Amino acid sequence: MLYVVKNFKEDKDTSGNGNPPLSEEGVQFGKNLKLRNNAIKFDKCYTSYLLKDFGSALILVGDKLIVERTHSLDKKNKEKIISFIKSISQDKSILIVAGDDVISFIKSSFDCIELK
Repeated sequence: MLYVVKNFKEDKDTSGNGNPPLSEEGVQFGKNLKLRNNAIKFDKCYTSYLLKDFGSALILVGDKLIVERTHSLDKKNKEKIISFIKSISQDKSILIVAGDDVISFIKSSFDCIELK
């Protein structure tokens, strides 16, 4: 089964590089989401290289899984996203954490469950 989660709220981008970390509000939201969905045991977790995506994934899976980062979840390349999703094992419990536009695209193209 494929599970998807939109990344949590980011902090202000003080670095100027367009890759801000999670805000305290985002961290707290993630902890609450984890508590609501703690019965789900994920086999794999994938995210993009953005700090807010990676941080969101780490909150959800903790030290139970290695979070695999991939450029295939970049928001601008829908063909890469489709190819990536088709390449992962659908008989496992897979968590994907990405931005709103990527998650919306995955939801419209594949059978999945969005965790909220």
